[in-house]
This record gives sequence, C-alpha cells and structure tokens, in this order.
Amino acid sequence: MKTLDQVVAATIRRFRGGDGIEELADHLGIKPGMLYRLSNPMDEGARINSKHLIPLMEKTKDYTILKHTAARLGFLCVRLPRVRSARHEDMAEYQRRQAQAFERLAGFFAGARSAEETLEAIRREMEAAAGFAKAVEAHDTPSLFEDEQA
Repeated sequence: MKTLDQVVAATIRRFRGGDGIEELADHLGIKPGMLYRLSNPMDEGARINSKHLIPLMEKTKDYTILKHTAARLGFLCVRLPRVRSARHEDMAEYQRRQAQAFERLAGFFAGARSAEETLEAIRREMEAAAGFAKAVEAHDTPSLFEDEQA
C-alpha cells in the first residue's frame, strides 16, 4: 500500500486547474517551491501540514487522500449524495443496481471480473445506500417550517 506522502504527491501532480502548482500553492497558503517538493515522492524531507489536507482535497476535487486514510485504518469511505427524498422508482432502480453489483461480485469470485471493477461497483452501491439512509433521516426529521407550508 502506498504511503500518505505518496498519495499527497500524486494528488498534487494530478491537479490541472488554472495556473497549476502556483494556483494550488496560493490556495493552500504555501510557497510554490514547497508544493513542488511535496509533489516529489522521492523528497523525504517534504511533509505536508495536516491543516492543508482538506483545502488540498477541496481545491483539487481529488479525495484519494481521504480514501487512502480510511483504508489504512480499516474503513471504507463513500460520498454522501445530496438526497431530499426517494421515490418508488428510485428504490426500484436501487434494487436493480444492487442485483448488478451482486452479479459483478459473483463474477469476480468466478474469475470473470477484475478486483478494481468489482470494488468500484460495490462503492457505487454503498453510496446509493448512504443516499437512501440520508433520505430516511430527512423524512424522519420534522421541518421547522411545517406549519407554514400547510
């Protein structure tokens, strides 16, 4: 498994926004030279301050650092989708996709699917499940303005 420093370096190297490293360094409040050092996995003296990790992920829209950290600690990290409610059609689609994910899983153990493809299918379905959990929580939470909407 890669080190956190290697994952940070790869995140910085993948950034393609605006003015590149200079823009990213400005956003993080550090000098471009230091960011160049951080992007070099061979520079063992360069260490990113933990206060820069969240702004780095926000600016790059790359959450590999978060996923890597979760995996190192034995957790799976999934994005919570924005959900207000779920319709019956959404649940039917979720059930269909769950069946497809199970087929991919069975295919993996039969030697017909790659681990990467199978893990991606599982992650997508976990995100969908998290979305339904969020919809249930929202449904059970009374609105402060329910009386005004009637």
